[in-house]
Amino acid sequence: MWDEIVYHIVEFSKDFFSDLGGYLLKLILIVTAVVVVLEILKVLKILDFINNLLYYFTKHLGISKSASMPLLIGILAGISYGAGAIISCYNNNDMNKKDVILVSTFLCICHALPEDTLLFISVGAKGWIVLLVRFVLGVIATLIANLIYEFVNKNKKNKKNKNIGEQNANN
Repeated sequence: MWDEIVYHIVEFSKDFFSDLGGYLLKLILIVTAVVVVLEILKVLKILDFINNLLYYFTKHLGISKSASMPLLIGILAGISYGAGAIISCYNNNDMNKKDVILVSTFLCICHALPEDTLLFISVGAKGWIVLLVRFVLGVIATLIANLIYEFVNKNKKNKKNKNIGEQNANN
């Protein structure tokens, strides 16, 4: 009985780890390729051009032009690089709180598009479906976050104006 259990565990482990090694190798190759291409695009100033194009889309989501570069970095390189860019831009006053919320919302769903799509393709997924679903969900979530942000800020301004009006009436 124990011999049979050990035999099945060994057989499973053999298949599992040989497959895992292949997937890890694909992962390393894809991540390396994405990082190299990203650096080349940065040096050739193509990222700046793409950023300008991206702003025509992001302005409809409520994201400012200064926040579209961290968004682009997150879309291309991933959530870690995107978060670093967001923090850097916010600390340099290139982004306001609204931009941080909206860019973060979009990147939570739609980060590392080239890399993740290639990874899903490598395990048998349809790349265009993965890309389309993540992008559409990112847009919807960001639009909803923008509406909520605007609603909350509008109510805060109304309360503030109401309080100022009451203070002026009392004086």
